[in-house]
Amino acid sequence: MISLLSALPTQAAERVYLSFASANVSVSVEALEIYAKEGKIQDSELQNYLLLLSADDQEQFRNLLLDSYKFDPLMVSQFLNSPTGQIFLEKLGDLIQAKLNEKGTITLRNGSDAIRTALIKAAQDPEGLTPLNILRYFPSEGIQVNTQLLFELRDQITTLSRETEAVIDKIVKISNDEIASEPLADYTQKPDIRHSGPYSTLKRTILLNDRQRNRKILVDVYVPAPLEQVNQGKPNSIPIIVVSHGLAANRTDYAAFGEHLASYGFVAALIQHPGSDTDQIQALLSGRATDVFKVSEFVDRPADISFLLDSLERRNQDEFDGQLNVNQVGVAGYSFGAYTALAIAGAEIDFDNLQADCSSEFDSPNLARLFQCRALELPRKSYQFRDERVKAIMPINPVNSSIFGEQSLSQISIPILWKTSGEDKVTPVAWEQVRSFTWLTTPDKYLLLAEGDHHINLNLSMVNQAVSASLKEIVDPVPLTINNYTNAVGLAFFKVYVANDPSYSPYLQAAYAKAISENPYPLSLVRSVTPEQFFQAIRQAKQQG
Repeated sequence: MISLLSALPTQAAERVYLSFASANVSVSVEALEIYAKEGKIQDSELQNYLLLLSADDQEQFRNLLLDSYKFDPLMVSQFLNSPTGQIFLEKLGDLIQAKLNEKGTITLRNGSDAIRTALIKAAQDPEGLTPLNILRYFPSEGIQVNTQLLFELRDQITTLSRETEAVIDKIVKISNDEIASEPLADYTQKPDIRHSGPYSTLKRTILLNDRQRNRKILVDVYVPAPLEQVNQGKPNSIPIIVVSHGLAANRTDYAAFGEHLASYGFVAALIQHPGSDTDQIQALLSGRATDVFKVSEFVDRPADISFLLDSLERRNQDEFDGQLNVNQVGVAGYSFGAYTALAIAGAEIDFDNLQADCSSEFDSPNLARLFQCRALELPRKSYQFRDERVKAIMPINPVNSSIFGEQSLSQISIPILWKTSGEDKVTPVAWEQVRSFTWLTTPDKYLLLAEGDHHINLNLSMVNQAVSASLKEIVDPVPLTINNYTNAVGLAFFKVYVANDPSYSPYLQAAYAKAISENPYPLSLVRSVTPEQFFQAIRQAKQQG
C-alpha cells in the first residue's frame, strides 16, 4: 500500500482560480503560502480578491490556509477509496474543480479524483494535512474553487446554528408549558431511578449463527439475578430490551444501560452487528475491508433484531427458565442503531425521497445525508422490517430524514422516546431530528433533548496531534450525566410501554426532566412538537439573521 501511495501522480497545481460573485481571480500557490505564513500580499490578484472579503472573512481565510491535521496516510487512503468516501468526494468536487488544458481547450472537471490524490499525498507530508499542502499536491494545472459556494455553505452552517438555537428555545418553552399544565410531583419523595434497581445482574455472551444469511452475531445478555425472584418466577413474564449500537461501535459501548435495565427486572440484549461495527472499521483501516460499512447493513441490522428474538424464544426454556416474554420487546438504538429501531418499528425505506435528497449538490451541512445516500445502492424494492413483537422504541440521534422521510415515519404506530443532542453536528437537531419528530403520528411519543451533548464526543486535541488506527484515542466517553439521563428516562419509558407498569408514568413528565437536569447539559422533555411550532422557530431564526 505504501508503494501505491508513493506512485500517485506528482504533478501539482501552480495556480488557484477563485470565483466570488461575478469576479474571478487567479492566485499562485506560492503567493498563498507567503500570505498564510507571513501575512504578506505579493500578488495583485490576491490583493484584489481579499478586497472582496470582509475583515472577518479575510481572517478566516488565512486561518483556514494554516489549519493542520495529522492522519495516518493509509487510513486516509482507505476511506477515500471506499464507496462512502467517493460520495463525499463527488459532492466536494462540485466546489473544488480541476482546471485542465486539454488540446488547447480549458476545461473544468469535478475535482473528486484530484482531491483524493491531493489528500493522500498531503497526509504523507511531515506538516500534515493542510490546505496549502493539498494545493501543492493537487494533480492538475490549476484548481477552480467556487469560493462563493463555499461561503454560502459557511453561511448555511451559521444559519443552521441560529435555527438550532431557536428550535431548542422552542422545545424548552413547550416543556415549561407542559410543566405548568401537569400535576405537581415531588420527585425528592420518589425513588431515584438514575441509580441501580433492586436486582443484581449477570452477563452472558452468546454467539448466534444465522446460516441463511451467513452471519455470526455476538450478543451480551444482561439478566436480573436471582432470576427466579423476578415477577415471582412467573413464566413468560420478563420483557426484553434490545440495544443496537451505532456505526463503528460495538455492543460493549452500552453496557451501563444494559446493566441498569437488568437491575430493574428487564433482560437486556446488547447486539453487535457485523459489517458496521468496530471490527469493520478496523478492517477498513488495515486494508482488509473496502468500506466503512456494508450497504447490506440497512437490511441486515433490523433482520438481526428479529433473528435475535427468534433465538431467545428457542433458548427461553433451557437458559431462562421459561421466564422471557419474547412478545413484549423494546428496542433502543444509537445513530445507525436508531435507524435500526425505526426500521423494526415499521418505517420503510423511501427510495423516491432518498433519491431526491441525494441528487442535490453539496448544499447542506447535514453529514447524515451522505451516509443515508449509500442506501441507493440497494435493490429498489419494498423492505418490510416491522416485527410485531417490538412494542416500543427509543431512537437516539437517528439518521432518518432522507432514507425514511415524512411518509414512512408517519406510519409508525407504537410508542417512541426520541432522544436528541443539542450539539449534534452529524444528525443536526433542527432538520434531522426535531423536524422528523413532527412527522410522527403515534399518540405516545416523547422528545428528550439534552443541550450541550454531541453526537460523538471527539477529543479535538488528539485529532490535531495525530490520529492512529485506534478510534478510542479520539473518542471521549459519554458524560456520566448523559448516561444518567438515558438510564432514567429510558427505563421509565420501557417500564410504562413494554412492562406495562404505569407507576413509572410520573418519570415521563417534563417536570421530571427538569428535576434531574444538570449543567452543562440542560434536559427537556416534551410530548409534542407540531410542524407549525417547528417552522415558527425557523422563521424567527431567519428574521434574527
